[in-house]
Amino acid sequence: MLKNYTISELDSGLYQIKDPMDVLMYLVVGEKKALLFDTGYGIIDLPAVVKSITDKPLTVVLGHGHIDHANGAYQFDEVYLREPDYELCNEHTSPEIRSSIIERMKEAGITPDFDEGKWINSGKCNLKPLEPGTVFDLGGINVEIVDMAGHTGGSIGILLREKRILIDSDSANSHCWMFMPQSLSVRAYAAMLERVMEMDFDVFYVAHQDYAHTKKDMEKFIKVAKNVTLDKCKPYDNWVDLKPLVYTEGDVSIVVNERTLA
Repeated sequence: MLKNYTISELDSGLYQIKDPMDVLMYLVVGEKKALLFDTGYGIIDLPAVVKSITDKPLTVVLGHGHIDHANGAYQFDEVYLREPDYELCNEHTSPEIRSSIIERMKEAGITPDFDEGKWINSGKCNLKPLEPGTVFDLGGINVEIVDMAGHTGGSIGILLREKRILIDSDSANSHCWMFMPQSLSVRAYAAMLERVMEMDFDVFYVAHQDYAHTKKDMEKFIKVAKNVTLDKCKPYDNWVDLKPLVYTEGDVSIVVNERTLA
């Protein structure tokens, strides 16, 4: 599997793994156990990457079921995911979707160094249900599952209680896609962010930006979600069949459509 990934230690026991397609995964290592959050496109040998950091028993949790977060799940015996995203995950780990990943790699100038046919047909993972409020005790670090439904109906974040750090995949970021068939309403998204803001964390990390965000950033996300209206939007040139529209304030954008704004 591809080896051109990077590992950064963000905090004691917290590692950020970037795959060749610039998707970020997070490994939390406690005194007794470890937890991997998200699995990227599945084009690197994630078990080997994790073992290069720790050999402690590992739990794997998906932030949601989309293509760039769930496709490495097949490399593990079992993976936790909220049930509202099961169907989405099964679709996005299909041979058709994996074939599209190969095409994206080649368009990006990345040459697959693995058996493409075997990888495309590697199958879906063994999904285990996950509920918000669940706490994984890693030994010295308690990881709480946080309901962050919005981008998809099953989106979650993880709260590292002792470190006051929140990690989400695409649930809260400065360019949030809220127009996908799996997306909830923009109103629900804003309400979720307001609820999460009340939790005890100081910074948060996301899947497509490799730096720490503060609660001030989340306040901006909420403001944009509350201010967006159809007349303020411009056409968005991705996924045009879903009629997406983008609204921007400063360095924050939200991509919506008429359904999610209704």
